[in-house]
Amino acid sequence: MKKILLYLCKVLKIKSELLFVGSTDVLPPPLSKEDEKKYVIAFQSGDLSARDKLIEHNLRLVVFLSKKYESTGYDLEDLVSIGSIGLIKGVQTYKLDKNIKLATYCSRCIVNEILMFIRKNKKRKSEISFEDAINYDTEGNELHLEDILGTEEDIVFKESLDKIDKESLEKELNLLTEREKIIMTLRYGLNNTDDFTQKEVAEMLGISQSYISRIEKKVIRKLQCLLETR
Repeated sequence: MKKILLYLCKVLKIKSELLFVGSTDVLPPPLSKEDEKKYVIAFQSGDLSARDKLIEHNLRLVVFLSKKYESTGYDLEDLVSIGSIGLIKGVQTYKLDKNIKLATYCSRCIVNEILMFIRKNKKRKSEISFEDAINYDTEGNELHLEDILGTEEDIVFKESLDKIDKESLEKELNLLTEREKIIMTLRYGLNNTDDFTQKEVAEMLGISQSYISRIEKKVIRKLQCLLETR
């Protein structure tokens, strides 16, 4: 674990390098599936060095996810520190029989840790309201905290995606409008595509991030009803 903390200190010191998460000069690359499984099994057999290896090679995931919450007013260094705690918890509680990738599982732990930190500290004023405008997009539309953090609905829906096959979900998408279908496909990586942030999707489609957020939440409610009838 001492080695992991040293790596973390290195990340926090080189702030300028955080602008490019893929820099192998700062953080070690992801493990191959074979090596990852080997280290998971070794750690679960009591090898603490294997645990440290898993944490070390997933630190870039912490930086990547932490950067998504910079708009909340917290320093990136603070978010990375908190996110690293989530990563450590994720690695220590991960089980191969969870039928979910280590990176996916740890991502949830990292995000949950960051969100708890933000909600507990309430750095912006004495209270944080999800409806309060905290910024504006390029078109002058208000961006609310829920647009950036997401709501419980978003989290529940993302977890639902892991429980059903993509083909079935894609059939449900045929019930949506063309624009809704495009937004959800880009946001959640359907039809064998990559997934993108709300900001990235907004830039691709030439519309505001707040509009993407509203459409996404509307579709999530609609699809949740369909998924619950399964």
